[in-house]
Amino acid sequence: MKDKKDAEVIVNRLLEILYKKHEDYGPLNISGAPGGPMNGLRVRMYDKLARLNNLIDTGDTPNYESIEDTLIDMANYAIIGLLVQRGQWKGVTNEPIVEKVNHGKKSSSPERPANSVSRQAQRPDRNRFREVL
Repeated sequence: MKDKKDAEVIVNRLLEILYKKHEDYGPLNISGAPGGPMNGLRVRMYDKLARLNNLIDTGDTPNYESIEDTLIDMANYAIIGLLVQRGQWKGVTNEPIVEKVNHGKKSSSPERPANSVSRQAQRPDRNRFREVL
């Protein structure tokens, strides 16, 4: 980075967009996501990453949302994920929850790790996403 103030401008813009979108969507689009909040975020982030990869790999000009918009959305999904993990998202318990995933089926008993995300939650099963697409 050339200047720390450049990063501050970006972070402030991220928060501005996060707050506005939160007003539009409300908390339930995350906390009530099918498969749980972390799964919902994972799918949204996967979609954004697939879009970014396609635009970069093909060199196409975006029709609607710029690459910068895509990166902003991904950064904000990461912030929301941290809030969810810390129990700081409305509709999510106060303890961090990582859902156990067993071959695409959610377990009935979520893990509650002390400080970190389980390996399974860190590495989504790519075949699960291919089945959906």
